[in-house]
Amino acid sequence: MKKLITFFMLVIPCLLYAGDIPENASLDYSGHDWVCNKGYYKAGQKCNEVKPPENASLDYLGHDWVCNKEYKKLNNKCVPMTSSEIQKQKALEQEIIKRIQVHQQLAAKGGDCETEYKTNAEVCVRISNLDFDCSKSYTGDYYRSCDVNLSYDLETNYSGGSYLDVDVECEVEIEYKGRNTYSSRTDSDNHSESHDLYANDFTNDSMDFDFSFSSYQEVYNVKVSSAKCKIENVDLF
Repeated sequence: MKKLITFFMLVIPCLLYAGDIPENASLDYSGHDWVCNKGYYKAGQKCNEVKPPENASLDYLGHDWVCNKEYKKLNNKCVPMTSSEIQKQKALEQEIIKRIQVHQQLAAKGGDCETEYKTNAEVCVRISNLDFDCSKSYTGDYYRSCDVNLSYDLETNYSGGSYLDVDVECEVEIEYKGRNTYSSRTDSDNHSESHDLYANDFTNDSMDFDFSFSSYQEVYNVKVSSAKCKIENVDLF
């Protein structure tokens, strides 16, 4: 049995790719083609070595080169940036760091951000409050329905003279258990709302979610298991 297994393990790679793999290359992740190793780039049917010029290094993928910090690409060389170009690069780096921090802070609070691609303006939404109220049956021993009121804040750093059309979608999921059920069940509902945001605008709004139960279920335990809001779409007008 071990000999058979070894035989098939040797045959399978040949079935996946029947061609010749050039020097400094290996099979890709699918096994149906080959890719150049790190430090080499594909040129026809062979892999040539990437030779970064002075003040340059391999890029993230390892198949090309990029200029080092405070250098810029000019033809096939890396030349020093001017002082103003260095300042612009540093400002851009700070802006990227700031955006990452905003994303991280909002993600920690259940928030979401999107960028308007024409202006690079950031639009963020986060849940600010959640009210949960359930109505009992006439007998008062089980719930007939539950209402969830979700409030959210929406803001942007857009600084242009027009406005952004922003679509927000929020979803609430509840978990409940009835006397005639053996395990907990879930139900969810979602709503969307559109907003017009101007320069450095901030607004807040709310959505109502309604959940109803049949008398047969006799739900006696309900809780909100999750609530989230996200930016569905951002358009410049």
